[in-house]
Amino acid sequence: MLYGNPAGTRHAKAEMDRYQVEAIHESAAGQRLAQRQALPGSVYEIVTDMLMTHAFEPGARLNIEELARTLGVSPTPVREALARVEADGLITKQPGRSYTVAPLMGIEQVRELIELRLLVEPALAAKAAAHAEPNEIKELRRVARSGGAGAEITAAANRLDMVYDATFHAMVADLAGNQVISDMLTRLRPHLHTYRLYYHAGLHSVTKHEHLAVVGAVARKNPERAEEAMRAHLVSALERLETFVDG
Repeated sequence: MLYGNPAGTRHAKAEMDRYQVEAIHESAAGQRLAQRQALPGSVYEIVTDMLMTHAFEPGARLNIEELARTLGVSPTPVREALARVEADGLITKQPGRSYTVAPLMGIEQVRELIELRLLVEPALAAKAAAHAEPNEIKELRRVARSGGAGAEITAAANRLDMVYDATFHAMVADLAGNQVISDMLTRLRPHLHTYRLYYHAGLHSVTKHEHLAVVGAVARKNPERAEEAMRAHLVSALERLETFVDG
């Protein structure tokens, strides 16, 4: 089975499997897959979307052959897609030809991640303001303007918002010129964990103008304001998450 449910009945498992199949086929990536467009990429998007929205619960087993049959493709694009998903930290390889869905982070762990980011990312923004070239600032502004505009909360939109947020912060780290910290943030994957845990919270709704505030300070070559803008952004992100949990 694609979806593990040890406590449920056989009928309950079958119902859950039908739900998953319908979700796969109704997704934008699933429709592209039906038209045989970009197989590995479409499989990757489908699996990522379902992991990010908990259609595949933590601890569930994903089998290459079973996924291939459900998606109507050969095992090769599924194997390639799952290797990418494993690299993202969403699943772990098991003996044989299966994977297990990675556990979710709790709010305490996400809070600790953001607290760690507060120690380093404001300083990175300040360094970016001091060193970024005009063409680099232009590209940072383009990226900041590119996301956060949609109001629809869907699996695909959540994944795109996560990519947008992660890309912006990675660019700021790269502009600061500290490769060690940049690599550390990449390995931690804080955006993936946050958006996976709170995929239905609509986190994209206020991040765009906060990103643009950072860009404005970087463009003005004002390290202090860039540091303040990044700190305010991260503090606001933590407050939004805690409000969502409490609410």
